[in-house]
Amino acid sequence: MTQLIVLLLFVNLGIAYQCYRNATFKGYPVKIFTGLGLVPYFNLVVWVYLLFLPDLKPFSMNEKQPL
Repeated sequence: MTQLIVLLLFVNLGIAYQCYRNATFKGYPVKIFTGLGLVPYFNLVVWVYLLFLPDLKPFSMNEKQPL
């Protein structure tokens, strides 16, 4: 039973790490998505959500932001 709990803990932390990496790569708030990735049973939803979100492009002062 202890081995199962440890395995589930490692899987949960692995998914949270993937949420952290995807949020960093795509430019989304890292603390929010990593925190949501640490919540069990909700982390898979956050991870899949991050996989399908588009990359954020930072705007410069010369460009207009789209509405």
